[in-house]
Amino acid sequence: MTSVAQAKSETIEFPCEEWIATRTPQGELIGINPVPGSWTMISGEDRRRFAERQMNVKAFFACPRCNQVGFIPEGFKPPVTLGDTRPLGELHCRKCGFYCNVILKDWDKRILYCACYETRQGDSLEPHKEYLHAENELEAKGFFWSQHGREVTNLVGIAPAIGFFMEKPGDDRILLV
Repeated sequence: MTSVAQAKSETIEFPCEEWIATRTPQGELIGINPVPGSWTMISGEDRRRFAERQMNVKAFFACPRCNQVGFIPEGFKPPVTLGDTRPLGELHCRKCGFYCNVILKDWDKRILYCACYETRQGDSLEPHKEYLHAENELEAKGFFWSQHGREVTNLVGIAPAIGFFMEKPGDDRILLV
């Protein structure tokens, strides 16, 4: 029996970069200049145009060795830790044969918001805080009101939470605000 040693593939972090795009006067994407070993989200308008051609595209990524471009589909929902994807399965470039595990940096660009609100308890108002993720304040308010109703007497405000992550023994992370 022959023993074949397989090299463990390295894990590479692909940062989110803005790629230079070439467009027609009507705004249609006709060319891109990818940044090797990075990824970029495409605009809603470009997504619509790809969908009209029966192409399911949410983002692009580029091979770190040869710059070959790959598509990330619309339904791609990887597990995320602090905005970055967890290491994804191996990327195999069909053009140059390069392979690695990938972490897409800043995949989840949502912001942590804090909603401060009051409820009535008899004759007094009780203050509450609730945390939620959203892309902007308007979306955060929509999420808040979709989960709350008449029990909220007063929405004092919703704003980005200010805090930092602290390492806790056992490799857990705690958000301090």
